Amino acid sequence: MKGLELPISTVVIIVIALVVLLAIIGLFFVFWGTSTTGIGSDAAKNSACMNLRARNCEELTNNIIITDFDADRDGQFDSGPAIGSCPMVFAATAPVGAEDNLYMLCKCHYGIDSEVGCKKLCFC
Repeated sequence: MKGLELPISTVVIIVIALVVLLAIIGLFFVFWGTSTTGIGSDAAKNSACMNLRARNCEELTNNIIITDFDADRDGQFDSGPAIGSCPMVFAATAPVGAEDNLYMLCKCHYGIDSEVGCKKLCFC
């Protein structure tokens, strides 16, 4: 009895299938890792909005300070210079000395550049 032989074409198909499977697994881990940053901004928004609603939505959004998330994207928590804040879209309009507050979170992470729009995001 002869041993089992695999044609070359079958070996090539198996190798291609393994490469595709590894690529899919790699993409899964890349997308899974980047989604955690979205969870951080959503958690910061939910916390800040809850704080705003606790004040009957009457407080200005820039008075709702966020201490555990870099809302203005300046690389610092709580406060710091706004140079480099919202680097992709809003750097030119960020006020100097901006703090990590609800208004900067709305502006830098959700593209909302108004007090009314930011309060709407919080269901006020």
